[in-house]
Amino acid sequence: MYKTINTHRMKNRILLLALASSTLSFAQISEGGLPASFQKTMQGDYVDTSIDYQTIELQKPNMAVVLANDIEASEKGKPYQIAKNIAANISIQNSGTWETLSNGDKIWKLALKIADAQALSLYFSVPVSIPEGGKLFVYNKKKTQYLGAFTSETPSFQAMELVQGEVLTLEYFMPNGQELLPTIEISEVAYYYRGVEDRIAIFRDGYAQNYTKAGSCEVNVACSEINGWEEQRDAVVHYSFSSGGGTYVCSGSVVNNTAGDCKPYILTANHCGEPTSNSNITGHIWYFNYQRPTCSPGNTNQYNGARSQTVSGGQLKASSQNGTHVGTGSQVSGADFVLVELNNNIPSSYNPYYAGWDRATSSSNSGVGIHHPAGHDKKISTYTNSLFSSTYNGGWSSAHWGVTWAATTNGHGVTEGGSSGSPLFNTNGLIVGHLSGGSSFCTATSASDLYGKFNKAWELDGNSNNSRLKPWLDPTNSGNMTLAGTYAPCTGGGNNGGGTGSNTLANSCSATSTSCDEYIENVTLNTINKTSSCNNYSDFTSTSTTLQKGQSYDLTVLPAIVNQTSIAYTNDEIAAWIDWNNDGDFTDNGEQIAYVVVAQGWSNIFNFTVPNSATPGVHRMRVRISYQPQGNITNCGSSTSGEVEDYKIVIPGSVGIGENELQNIAIYPNPTKNNIIIDLSTIEEKIFSVELKDITGRLISSKTNVNTKLEFLLENENAGIYIITINAKSGTYTHKVIKL
Repeated sequence: MYKTINTHRMKNRILLLALASSTLSFAQISEGGLPASFQKTMQGDYVDTSIDYQTIELQKPNMAVVLANDIEASEKGKPYQIAKNIAANISIQNSGTWETLSNGDKIWKLALKIADAQALSLYFSVPVSIPEGGKLFVYNKKKTQYLGAFTSETPSFQAMELVQGEVLTLEYFMPNGQELLPTIEISEVAYYYRGVEDRIAIFRDGYAQNYTKAGSCEVNVACSEINGWEEQRDAVVHYSFSSGGGTYVCSGSVVNNTAGDCKPYILTANHCGEPTSNSNITGHIWYFNYQRPTCSPGNTNQYNGARSQTVSGGQLKASSQNGTHVGTGSQVSGADFVLVELNNNIPSSYNPYYAGWDRATSSSNSGVGIHHPAGHDKKISTYTNSLFSSTYNGGWSSAHWGVTWAATTNGHGVTEGGSSGSPLFNTNGLIVGHLSGGSSFCTATSASDLYGKFNKAWELDGNSNNSRLKPWLDPTNSGNMTLAGTYAPCTGGGNNGGGTGSNTLANSCSATSTSCDEYIENVTLNTINKTSSCNNYSDFTSTSTTLQKGQSYDLTVLPAIVNQTSIAYTNDEIAAWIDWNNDGDFTDNGEQIAYVVVAQGWSNIFNFTVPNSATPGVHRMRVRISYQPQGNITNCGSSTSGEVEDYKIVIPGSVGIGENELQNIAIYPNPTKNNIIIDLSTIEEKIFSVELKDITGRLISSKTNVNTKLEFLLENENAGIYIITINAKSGTYTHKVIKL
């Protein structure tokens, strides 16, 4: 049941400055850009959207019943529910409010509300389809979180990730002359009541409060326990799925195959929804890099994990549910595995690690499990005693590995609801199992957990391809017992070890400071846009971007001073290095890409060109600020004042034609006294959006779906440096312009 009320009013001349704050976010694969009602027109005015629009309020679920069912499900080892799905029959044809703008464009808006929801998300009865020129956005009431633009060029979907708050608004832009309506048919609205507290805090409060409901003994993946397991961390994903009127969460891992082709396979547990066909996974939302940047669970700094990077849906390849050991009652089926291939390649900006595996029958004497307990940010659990064979609730005999967890420096990691499906890694960093369940808790740290054996799922769980891992993870019929993991670009299969060579980030000399006064507030390079606080040294190698050989890029380093409005001291030094040959040092020719001493007329934007000699694979980028009177800046060692940050750079094996074209875009006049022209008429590939920002990252203007000349107005802006960002189908190109 739902009722209709009209309480939302589109405000005339919304202030863009408020929308350019660091809490504004979009995710799920989309073109980016801003909703039409957020933007300025070419004349510098804001879009006039001043009419009331419809709000549909759906009935809040009976939470006493929901919570009682959750307790019962927990006792039976069922998946962890975080939302109740409310049935709906809402479409663009039967709901919402249209407005025609003065130029003939149209905007449709609809608000959905469920009282007291921590967040809402949408499920669709058929895939969302957008006609050419149309743009769909979804955003929260505060306009601090938005998803989109979804267009005719972006992947279709039947589920949309969560949006903070009890109200979400859908906004669809239809250009003048377009008569086709999009396909938007909402079948369910998910009412989130737990398991999302950490992720939504940044959008609700402006900072990442410590709302985690995971057990107090759990260990963040930023703690020292992750040392040596950083690659495995980057393979682990959190995901939500719809089943029986609810939304549940589990964990999984990106996994490598012997073709070495970066096929986007994810391994998880069968009992997370028990899928048997593609229709069972249309509502899956996969969240990458949902993790905190520091060990302290109370850290409230903004972090990328809160702005989840997501992919929707997938294709079911194999599961235990299709096998010959189907469980009954509280048993799990077979080795309790599911293998899904995502509908789209995982964006390189997500920096996924394609985990290696070991299908040997021998036990491992030490290793880790990495997972998302209770739907919250990523944790690590450590074992130091040998795995042992076990049987899950009387099911397939000896189809599981038993594990007991060890106390470590920062806690005693265990598993919880939401950890199901997460990988178990052996001593060599290879997957040997996937979590079914168990008895460990923070109040029962010595109890054991059970992981479905990878070697059982390989080809013993069933007789057909849809019940075995082998056809998909060994498509070359290599017969390998083990396969190394890799980052993109995938360069072919291995046969031993945990992933070495150019796809493994080389260790480097340590660098830090003894006191943190001046520090690095923001680093921007291509798709990297990282804001952080003062921390002496920060390992941000989970944050990466892909750069092309021979292409020029602008690195922007924004400094700051603790508790002061000034951004730097005179005689501060800023420098950056990239280890182009991945040999563990920054001393080779061309590896220093930035240097400046803060003085009158200094610039914090550094242009460099990726050398053609750069080794394909992953590379460390080090950024540092220090105070010159205390000693010249160096790439290693400790300084008295300042800060050091490390990032990851990926160099693919070849350069795409489209990205070469982007370098030839004409941007003029530069410098300029007034406006800047960007000529895209010679570019054949799709340009999703073009953005103009100042050096602090403030968005001044954004234009979407353009392939001709366009103009940005700078006459009312202050003199200084500005950044043009062009988001195209093949990649992102940045260019700096100067306003005189």
